[in-house]
Amino acid sequence: MRMHPFCGLLLFSLRALYAGVSPGPVGPDLGIESGTLDVTWIHGAPDCKSNVDPPIQVHRYNSGLIIMRQNKCVHYEAPFMYVIFGTKRALLLDTGATKSAAEFPLRQTVENLMLEHYGADARSRIELIVAHTHGHGDHMAGDTQFAEQAGTRLVSPDEAPTFFGIRSWPSTIGGVDLGGRILDVIPVPGHEGRDLAFYDRKTGLLFSGDSIYPGRIYIRNWKEFKSSIERLMRFLEGRPLTYVMGAHIEMSAEAGVDYPVGTIFQKNEHTLQLSPEALTLLASRLRMLERKPKKEVHPEFSIVTVF
Repeated sequence: MRMHPFCGLLLFSLRALYAGVSPGPVGPDLGIESGTLDVTWIHGAPDCKSNVDPPIQVHRYNSGLIIMRQNKCVHYEAPFMYVIFGTKRALLLDTGATKSAAEFPLRQTVENLMLEHYGADARSRIELIVAHTHGHGDHMAGDTQFAEQAGTRLVSPDEAPTFFGIRSWPSTIGGVDLGGRILDVIPVPGHEGRDLAFYDRKTGLLFSGDSIYPGRIYIRNWKEFKSSIERLMRFLEGRPLTYVMGAHIEMSAEAGVDYPVGTIFQKNEHTLQLSPEALTLLASRLRMLERKPKKEVHPEFSIVTVF
């Protein structure tokens, strides 16, 4: 029986899955806070004129972490954003693809979450840090809603290495202490150039932006990207990794099948979260690829080179 080329590639990839460094396991004895991803994400509509979903979906992973998604009928990119609470500061990671607060009320949504979490009396003492996984417009268009707001520190992608204590870009790791909650900040350039991944020690979640997610991983600098994924794998060695949490969903639930760019209705989506094995698979394929592929398809993501 002749094997389909895609199946052959998948088999080859899986044989290499555990080559090199792998993230550590997750277990209850490691003190990792659990959460729920039992959620159906808003995924647009065949006709956006009749869409009744909110402009921003809010899902509570647990009491200290919020996941938000922008409505595809507001912007087809439908990026995910994250609010992470500490005892002294909170972090908003990415600000979406739309500037207008009328169409996309991100600041008000985040402010309501802050008030709910900290209470009205304590809110004024809590700083909100607004930062980004990278500098593309669909991840920072909402910055204007947070500019010059009281109690808010807006960190541009250019400022981020200094703010997060990354002493030598991109070889050293930085971090931020939100108060009882430390996030490690790992430089992962290659997609946009100022890319960062954020690792939450409390939940074991890795927030990866567009460096890996269930979709098309666009690589603009091949050499940098390969080095970045190796750096990320070295960082994760021995550390518990619950899931990889990216910034988009572009894959369908059917293995290897993605939605075309500009799609506004994704009824049968892949989950947002990727397993640690997906990251290990990406690292393995990058090690093995001698030449840049135009597009290499895997069940949960595609590697796409931007020439």
